[in-house]
Amino acid sequence: MSTYNLPATFYTSLSEKYQQALDAKAILFNGDAVVNEIDSIPVGDKTANIQLTMLTSLMHRPEKGDRNSNPFEKPEPELTILDEYGPDNEFKLVFNKFPVISKHFLMVTREFKHQDTPLSETELYATYSILSELSKQSPVDEDWFAFYNCGPESGASQPHKHVQFMKAPPRDKFESYADVLSENTSVPANAKNPLQDKNIPFAHYLIRLDENEVDEESLATTFVSLFQHSMNVLRENDQKHISFNFIMTKKYMLMVPRSVSKYEDKLGINACGVYGLILCKNQELFDMVKEIGPLNILKEVCLSNASELHVDEYSY
Repeated sequence: MSTYNLPATFYTSLSEKYQQALDAKAILFNGDAVVNEIDSIPVGDKTANIQLTMLTSLMHRPEKGDRNSNPFEKPEPELTILDEYGPDNEFKLVFNKFPVISKHFLMVTREFKHQDTPLSETELYATYSILSELSKQSPVDEDWFAFYNCGPESGASQPHKHVQFMKAPPRDKFESYADVLSENTSVPANAKNPLQDKNIPFAHYLIRLDENEVDEESLATTFVSLFQHSMNVLRENDQKHISFNFIMTKKYMLMVPRSVSKYEDKLGINACGVYGLILCKNQELFDMVKEIGPLNILKEVCLSNASELHVDEYSY
């Protein structure tokens, strides 16, 4: 579909514009001061990783924005990658002013839509199309993923609808529990039966994607299944708000229903956190996560593992 095509020079332009924005101080990122620690966790009979990162430049990022001070309405020119993208030029691509890693960028709706709404068919296919193009144009050692924080307890910092794109840590050092789950080909995963590992203490749902059969309809069907399973868990736990984190790679979709946005009102957790990339803005939070344990923290901000919970289409 031509309306979703990106220029053949997209990745080159992304890299060049990122460096220009960094040099102009339009982007606030102190990459030299990043501290990373990686822990191992069991997933079935295999091992996955959780990365704990301390990034002090996150102290400058607003915790909660509002529509009256919307940075996406008129983004700084230095932060704009593409001013028009998708069907009817519905989206624009802009850099995250407070990135977690280099080249961290967002797909933003040009017209205001609320972050509390599920992703549409068009938004899902646009997200997948960007990931697909990044996999073609970026170096082979870069693995990109997209994430969406939906709802008041998801860790979203801005109310204007946006999907974020980031590089995962090097695959020889980091493998998310979602990666391990998706590679377990002995267990089928489909729209009726998403994968969930009972060793992970919080509810999570994963469905693999067949790259040869991806289209708007298949992505929407998969998303709806994940959403229905998450809704069922939220309902069973009497949650007042619909909040979830969503991850997409070229290989799978993952959804994690949320109960609260912060651990003990101290540490904000968004989709990166539930994916296994926990971000801390100072040493105090970094030490707290190490002492308590990443999985214990994620269990508190999500909902209990629901692998034994029966779900059918009439549960909603």
